[in-house]
This record gives sequence, structure tokens and C-alpha cells, in this order.
Amino acid sequence: MKQKNKVVLVMAVAMGTSSTAAMAQNSYLWSRLQSLPEYSGASGATGVSVYGTLDEGINYIKSDNGPVKTQVMSGGEYSSKLGIYGSEDLGGGLKLEFNLESGFQADTGTQQDTNLFNRASWVGLKSRELGTLRFGNQLAASLPLFVDVFGVVNTNSVFTWVGAAAVQTSKGVGYNSDLGAGATTLLTRVPKSVMYQTPRMAGLSGQFMYASNSTTGTGVPRASNQGGVVSYESYPFYLAASYNQVWSGAVTLTTGATPIYVRNDIPGLAVVYDHGDLVLSTSYMMMVPKLEQDGLARIATLGAILPRGRHTWRMSVVHRDTSGVRNTAGTEVASSALGVMLGYDYDLSKRTSLYARVGTVRNFGASTIVFNSNALPLQSGSANPQLGIETRSLTLGMYHHF
Repeated sequence: MKQKNKVVLVMAVAMGTSSTAAMAQNSYLWSRLQSLPEYSGASGATGVSVYGTLDEGINYIKSDNGPVKTQVMSGGEYSSKLGIYGSEDLGGGLKLEFNLESGFQADTGTQQDTNLFNRASWVGLKSRELGTLRFGNQLAASLPLFVDVFGVVNTNSVFTWVGAAAVQTSKGVGYNSDLGAGATTLLTRVPKSVMYQTPRMAGLSGQFMYASNSTTGTGVPRASNQGGVVSYESYPFYLAASYNQVWSGAVTLTTGATPIYVRNDIPGLAVVYDHGDLVLSTSYMMMVPKLEQDGLARIATLGAILPRGRHTWRMSVVHRDTSGVRNTAGTEVASSALGVMLGYDYDLSKRTSLYARVGTVRNFGASTIVFNSNALPLQSGSANPQLGIETRSLTLGMYHHF
């Protein structure tokens, strides 16, 4: 599963360069952003900078009734990546920006995706008075990634696996596939998109996105994704409300029927309290496929960060509950999942850290969510996964920003 990944530049987008002096001086999240080399290019300097992250660790993972799996794993705290950020002062308070970013697997050296710049490929204009306009492959207009204290990384984050619902079925793993035909999720990065963000005024800012559909034909929606997020910042609080509509690919409900494209509505709310020495976060989201026979999912999250000098402790709890999920016989069944992740970081420097992660994802009822890409054991004589399975994971690793 290619999933949502931590991008520190999202904090600059979400908080805005006009963040209050109190936020800049006292916020833990803001201080971490300023300590990363990517931010030096995004904070106003003109020119081109190359940046990146190498993150690798050893992961031990086991599901009930399954074997222990030991693997060297990339991206346990940050996604391994290589990026180019550039800007030019055009005068009159207007600036051109661009970003190209490629994610890769540090354990093998291979790309995360067949597309070279799979994490960012956009160009835009930025004005303090008029706002920001960008075109290309960029972060979705949704709740900010730092709502998850593990940054929605694609491995050690129960927010990623339970929240986005990486569900295993006889056909493989798919996002929210237990909800029914055409169910999908909001991806972190949206290609072919246009984004506009307002300036932050009196603590308020809005961000809106429209992404065109690359598929054409009768009945094909013009958009693949459209939505926005409104945020309010007043130290030590950060609040956000989002709403997105995402369309599925072609779905054929019965043999010979005309394919349809299912709209998925995804509303969300988030609150972050960041006092510098303590960060608390909570969010609530819904995944609602707009097809009569489909179910829906509700996701609630809690997170905490406790920084103490070089030491940082993290905790995340994610609960997913559903309504209207049906089994292969068409009978409605109960389905829910709970994910818990604990973490510890030790900073060797501003750019280099060691980390430890221990987590679990427990399925209840008909839920079959996987964790860290570890496949669930199958029912005897069947391609369907076993029910009620818990997966436990332990990771020790390190990362370096450059």
C-alpha cells in the first residue's frame, strides 16, 4: 500500500508564513519545522535548494496465527525522499515557487512509485496579500498531516493504516473496500490539481482544491477530487474543518451493466493544542460512499507528544467504526478496528535521530485491516482473511535530514 507520508512542508502551508510570533517562538511543531533543512528553502529565500531524508530501521511484526516477520524497512518515521525546492522574488510582494520531490525505498534504492516525482511536482505563485496559487501534483486540501503525531507516515502510523482503512479481502488490499463498491479514500497527494490558499487573516485561512479527471467518456465525472479546508490559529490552538469529494474509478455493479463512478464524501474536524512542552491532537472523519447499498466509516483519533530536551515521547490511538458493512451473503455485519502506537525519539542532532516504535492494530467483527503491509492469515481453504486478528509491530530505526 502506498499511503499518506510525512511532509514537513505541509506545516508551512497549513500554518502560513504569517504565523503569530507566539506560535513561532513557543510551538513544538513550528520549532521542528524550522530545524529541518527543507524549511530553509520554503521560508522566503530566493534560489534553488536540494534536500532530502534517509530513514531506515528494523521491523518485527506478527499477526495472530501468523509467523514472525523481520525486515529492514524504509520510512519508519519520515519517508525517505529527495527533493528540489526553488523560488524567485518577482517583486511587489509576489514570489514564484516550485517543488519536485521523489520518494524512494532507502532499503533497496528503488522508487516508491513508477512516477519519478511521486510526492510533489508543482509550480505556483505566492503573495502575502493575495494568497497562494499552485498547479500540479500536491498535497490535498484536507486536515493537516501533523494531526497525526506520527505524521501519517506509510509504515509506523496507525492513523495511516486504520484511518485510511487498508482492508484485506480475497481480491487483495484496498482502501475502505469493506464499505462496498466504489468506496475509496482521500490520498495525500492529488495529481492534476489546482489549489488556492487565502492569506491568514485574524488567524483564519482557507484552502481550496480542484483536480481534473484524466479519464474521459460518457458518465465520467469531470473532477477526480474537489474540496477544501478552513483553519484557525491562535496560540496554543490550531483548528481545522475539511470537506472533500473523491470519485472512484469505473465500477460495474452487475455483468453487462454500464460502469458508474461513485462519489465519496469525506468530512473532517481536527483540534491541535501545542504549548511547546506538550502537544495534544484529536480528529474525527467520515468516509461516505454515495451508493445506496454501501456502508460508511467513522474515524476518531487522539494523539500526544511530550518533548523533553533530546527526548520525545509520542502516543496515538485511532478507532474506526462502520455502519452498513455487508458480508458476501449480503447480510449486514458489525465491523470495527482499534490501533494504538507508542513512540520514542532521541535526537543526536537537529538533523539526526534514533527512534523506537511499538504498535498494534486489533480487528473486531468482520474488520480485516492490515498493519505495516503484513498480510492477515487466511481462512482454511479460502482466499478470505481470518477475522478478529490482531497485528503487533516493533521498529528500531534512525533518520537523517540533509
